[in-house]
Amino acid sequence: PATRDHTTCITAMMESMSPGGGNYNRASTSGSLSSPISTSLHGGSSPRGSDDNISRSSEPEPGALLEPYPARDMGLNLKLEQPEASESDGEVQEEEEELRKVERTPTAIDLSALPEAPPDNDDQEYSVSWYQTKKHIFVFSEAGKPIYSRYGQEEHIVSLYGVMQALLACVQDQDDDLQCIRTADHVFVFLCRSPLILVGVSPYEGSEELLSRQLTYLAKQTVFFLTQSHLTRVFKNRHNYDLRRQLGGLPKFFNGILDFTEQEISFLMGAVQCLPMPTTLRTEITNVLLSNRTPELVFAILLHENQIVAAVRPKQYILTAQDLHLLMNYVKTELSGGQHGEKWAPCCLPDFNDGGFLYIHPSLLSDTVNLSLILLTNEKEQHINMIECKQRIVSHFQEHRILAKLEAHITRSRFLASDTKLPHLLHFIYKSKSSKQLVVPDFGPPYNLPEERHRLFREYCGVYDKLHNSYHKSVVYINDTSSEVVIGYTSNNSEIYCTFLPSCTRPVALNNIDKILRWIRKEESRFFIIHTGVY
Repeated sequence: PATRDHTTCITAMMESMSPGGGNYNRASTSGSLSSPISTSLHGGSSPRGSDDNISRSSEPEPGALLEPYPARDMGLNLKLEQPEASESDGEVQEEEEELRKVERTPTAIDLSALPEAPPDNDDQEYSVSWYQTKKHIFVFSEAGKPIYSRYGQEEHIVSLYGVMQALLACVQDQDDDLQCIRTADHVFVFLCRSPLILVGVSPYEGSEELLSRQLTYLAKQTVFFLTQSHLTRVFKNRHNYDLRRQLGGLPKFFNGILDFTEQEISFLMGAVQCLPMPTTLRTEITNVLLSNRTPELVFAILLHENQIVAAVRPKQYILTAQDLHLLMNYVKTELSGGQHGEKWAPCCLPDFNDGGFLYIHPSLLSDTVNLSLILLTNEKEQHINMIECKQRIVSHFQEHRILAKLEAHITRSRFLASDTKLPHLLHFIYKSKSSKQLVVPDFGPPYNLPEERHRLFREYCGVYDKLHNSYHKSVVYINDTSSEVVIGYTSNNSEIYCTFLPSCTRPVALNNIDKILRWIRKEESRFFIIHTGVY
């Protein structure tokens, strides 16, 4: 609970964000329905622990794609480009000029998706429209310097940044950390990732844990372009530094990653989805990537939208789901509108190594089905070699008609929940905990409209939060609504979330979950990347 010393700051923040006030309360917990289900898909091995507890003494399994083995902890020979150290203000400016030399994005900031700044004589109208936005995200430095606001322009809400910084300072003065403030209708989540502070404001229906994960993604998106070591060094030398000077043209990537976290089931589940396809075709594509790689290539990833088609990696290194999500956001944003130019830019994958750059060459292979290729190397001067590597891969695809076969497969192979032939089933999500890969059918009736899909996504978020609530974890949670019945079930090796018609009884629904698990086991070679290309 807040002490009296905090009252003034909290009141000021409530007045800044909404007409109503609120209190700083502890999170409340609620019970849930628990019931065992005996069936699980992968019964052979237990999942690994959290990232911090993973043992790195053994090599990853051949089929693994996403288990985190950070390069900085493995003592191997992959050397990443390190940002040069700076000792003075002049050297910090030299680093900025060096970063600007790399043609990542157009230099002009794209603010077309944000509310326009109001005329000087119309501040009240701007304030009303800004207040009506349900969800806000703010990023600022530990000195209170604005860095990013999802809506509006930072210059118009400088005082709000000061209030948020004062709130944090009040709690830190008592040797504590401020994580969350709850009001009658909103939740404020704070995330300190030195030298950055991130704050999310959302309607009370949201989960603090999911909002905190969104802020984590945004912090990692910043590191993606600058590296953590560079951020730390810049603010160590100049505590009051304005980081926006180095982020020109990048807010569209921040907006993109936030859209990703609000729309993609892969974010909710902390995993990636692979494109369902025949094993023979996936193996053929993987062999082409392997046979045409150059010694300088580190990773090669073929994507269809946000689904992985095939991947090639070194034997010693594996990318996490979060790093892959950052790459997907970069490719989607950079190649939007069917851009076919030769892109070349540094990127830092925070889970892989947050202190150095890899270099990315993304290219669009097919406008028809949105097929893109990502090539990653750790050598700055390999742009030409990466272009030639891509050209060899494309030539091999065309020569053996692989690209045509893949386009035809994507066009005609829509996967729906009705393919399971189970009555009452509307939709489902399956996650393999061992490989961190998903099985998610396309949305069919009654989720054809975007607002219906968004509503179902919120239902999944609510059930996910109940299963993973840190105060009261459950094995099974059932949520009955007038529109559907959503059931979540988690075991040691997998998680599954199913949506049924409201007329479906619970015994029938639970029995259908067992049938879905058996059906996925039968089709797992089509849904999962069992063996990645390893060299």
